[in-house]
Amino acid sequence: MTDLDQRIDQTLRERAEGPVDADRLLVSAVLRGRTRVRRRRAAGAGVAVGVAALLGFGAVAAPMDRLPRLGPAIEPGLTEAAVPLVPPRVGGAPGAAERPDQIGKDLTLLHIGLAPGGPRYLEWDVGSGKETAKIDVGGRTVTVELTSVDVLRANRAWNMPPLDGPTGNRYDGSVTHADGPDGAPIWRRYWQPAPGVYAGASVPGPDEGPLYEAAEALRLDQAYKCTGPLRLTDLPAGTQLIGCSTVVGTFPAAYAVMLRLIGDRGTGITIELQYAGTTMTDKAPANRTIGGRPAHFDPTVARLELLDIPRAQLFAAFNYEQSFTEAEAMTVLLGARVAEHLDRPATW
Repeated sequence: MTDLDQRIDQTLRERAEGPVDADRLLVSAVLRGRTRVRRRRAAGAGVAVGVAALLGFGAVAAPMDRLPRLGPAIEPGLTEAAVPLVPPRVGGAPGAAERPDQIGKDLTLLHIGLAPGGPRYLEWDVGSGKETAKIDVGGRTVTVELTSVDVLRANRAWNMPPLDGPTGNRYDGSVTHADGPDGAPIWRRYWQPAPGVYAGASVPGPDEGPLYEAAEALRLDQAYKCTGPLRLTDLPAGTQLIGCSTVVGTFPAAYAVMLRLIGDRGTGITIELQYAGTTMTDKAPANRTIGGRPAHFDPTVARLELLDIPRAQLFAAFNYEQSFTEAEAMTVLLGARVAEHLDRPATW
């Protein structure tokens, strides 16, 4: 059992007196792990990239922080049937097949589409000239990555081999494998699903079959809204969006969006929206007011949260090293726009 499994198990046992939303726990756990991995990646980039490139998959999530306390798993009036969460299409934006040079460039757009009724999204991420999606293929998780030729030739696509040099790859569709941390093989395939579009896919397990199913389901004719129901409209001068991620539970039970920002002084911050079809219990008391809205600042986890969004948490997670000031974080949070119907992707 991994450390992540043990902590989830411990939390479930501690909450045995009441219902627990497992999907919400999973989203929070993965999200906390992703945040910690990113915070540590700068310090250990050489080691992390070397190990990941060898094994053909992303960094393993670090132990999660304290999990939130939740009320009933589903409230009256919410849809109880689990359905796949699909990022909404962006009309007028070309797909990857039409404009491969745009892959990973506009960080609000995702170009990894999936065939209707096929695999479902578990996560997606856009940043650093690359797009990534983890998808469920018959109960196995496949990681799909897209990038463009200019990024590969500049050797800037993390976890994807360059086209040239001693570690170059022909992207000809051949499959390789290596043993993962637990000894199970991890299968990896690189190919070109369309002219100018370079893809990689990996899956752990006994065989490489899901790699071909994922490739068959891949659609490159549309662009999708990476940021989902969250939009930032007011950023401090010199601030840029450098990454967008979404983690999905069993929708509409739970999902979370992270938007990573960097300032002109090298400072950073992450704006996170965590949604659950639940009632949050033991919500922190307001100890700040931001533009007349109740908020809570917790210095122990370096987090500033707005408290007036139903069934959701919207907060700024400060970096441990160089971060935005509290005033700058307030500006970003006040400018954040959250969709009215968080359980209706078509309205985002």
